Amino acid sequence: MLFHTSNCYRTTEAQRSWIKGRNAPATHPRVAHIRIISRAFPWMIHARAQNPKLGVTCGEVLDAVSTYMYGDVAKKEYENQSPARKRQVWESYRFNRSTDSNAPGGRLGEGLKRLDWLGSSSRFGGLVLGAAFVKEHCGDVLPCTFELKCLPSYPLTAQELREQQQRLENPPRHRSRSRTTGASSRQPSPRSATARTVSEDDDDD
Repeated sequence: MLFHTSNCYRTTEAQRSWIKGRNAPATHPRVAHIRIISRAFPWMIHARAQNPKLGVTCGEVLDAVSTYMYGDVAKKEYENQSPARKRQVWESYRFNRSTDSNAPGGRLGEGLKRLDWLGSSSRFGGLVLGAAFVKEHCGDVLPCTFELKCLPSYPLTAQELREQQQRLENPPRHRSRSRTTGASSRQPSPRSATARTVSEDDDDD
C-alpha cells in the first residue's frame, strides 16, 4: 500500500497493471458506500461509488485506501502516541523516504503520511467482515463496515522490480463504464453486504 494502485497486478499477469475486475462490484449485494477500518491504524476510510447503481467497485476500494494513506497525519495524532510507537513510526518514515527499491522515496515529501503508520505491515491483505472488531473499534456494529487486513511486506526480487518498472512505464488505460448501464437500480440492504475476497479470479494479488 506504499505505492500507487497502478502497481497492483495479478500473479498471472505480473507485467501488466491490474485491469480485469477493477470495475466489478466489491460487495454482494451492491452498496454505494462502505467503511474500512483496521488494526494497523486508528482511522476510518470511506469508499463511495461513483455509480450508485453499480455500487462500490474493487478498484474504488483500492483507490480510496491509497488516497487516504497518502494523506497527512495530524501533529496531535503523532504526539499522543507512546515513545515506543513514535520510534516505530519514525523508522517507517525514514525507510519510506529512502532510496531503497521497496520504498516510494522522496516523492512522499517531508510531511508524515498515514502510510508511515503501517510500519512493516504495508501489504494489502483484503477486506473481511468482523462484527466483534467493528464493535470494539467503532463502539457499535455499523453496517457496511469491513476490516482491512494489513500484511507484512517483503523485499521485491530482481524480477519483481523489473516487472514493477514495466507497469510504471505502461500505466493502464481506463475503459469505458458503459457496461454498467443495465445495472439494477434497486438498493440492497447494506447490513447484508459481504466483501469479495482477494483470492477471486478477477481480483488482484
